[in-house]
Amino acid sequence: MTAERPLETITIRMLTDRAQVGYATFYRHYASIEDLLRGIVDDLYINLAELLPSLAGAQPERAATLVFHQVREHPGHYRLLLHADRSLGLLDKVVEMGTQALLAAYEARPDSRVPLDVTVDHCIRSFLNLIAWWLSHDMPYAPERMGQIFLDLVLHPMEAMALRPRISLD
Repeated sequence: MTAERPLETITIRMLTDRAQVGYATFYRHYASIEDLLRGIVDDLYINLAELLPSLAGAQPERAATLVFHQVREHPGHYRLLLHADRSLGLLDKVVEMGTQALLAAYEARPDSRVPLDVTVDHCIRSFLNLIAWWLSHDMPYAPERMGQIFLDLVLHPMEAMALRPRISLD
């Protein structure tokens, strides 16, 4: 539905009519559209949280590819996330999750002139912008190709300049 009209113009009645559920049924599960959006983002968060931490450090291309597969499976959810009202804090939650995963896998290079917090935020937001571009262009490349593009365009340059993988003591 967000591909058809701006998020802020969607009403609960429109949602319930489109989903073919009763108005009262919506309110049994959600207090508002914002509550529904938070639920969607929570589901995305859970799915991404399962994918990223174990893969981000050792296999960043695989982790990025898995995220693009997730986006391809749920494009409407990601469009909602990327276009939701900033005051809801939904995107901030995803940025925070990505930040934690990246910090678990990387640390600052000792010779970096860019502070770690700036580097990590830039990396996560660049990844989200790449997802937004992919969605807005009707996903013209396979998730595997997008994972490689993320590495070539974002992660490898950041590794060369500011990040290094954490050494695992396992």
